[in-house]
Amino acid sequence: MPRTHRAATVIALLLVAAVLPACGSPDSPATPGDAGAVPGSGGVLDGASLVDTKCTTCHTRARIDAASKDLAGWQTTINRMVTSHDAQITAEEQSAIAIYLSGR
Repeated sequence: MPRTHRAATVIALLLVAAVLPACGSPDSPATPGDAGAVPGSGGVLDGASLVDTKCTTCHTRARIDAASKDLAGWQTTINRMVTSHDAQITAEEQSAIAIYLSGR
């Protein structure tokens, strides 16, 4: 893995880790909005589940899987989907999706 890609991934993970404490305690009950959360994880978002629930409303999974981008590329793409195409994806979900897609 190139050094810049590794550094970007670490920075993104640190940002996600910094945001998670504000999302509630591990004892918080699951809500319908937790569709992308890993069960039993206290609300930690699962990028693969989010891709399946958020991204596939407009794109086929094959199209998503065929795209190959680094973390910054996925962040740019997801931000464009939110700002230009009104994709309903929170900042935390955007981070989880970008990290998942760039790491596969």
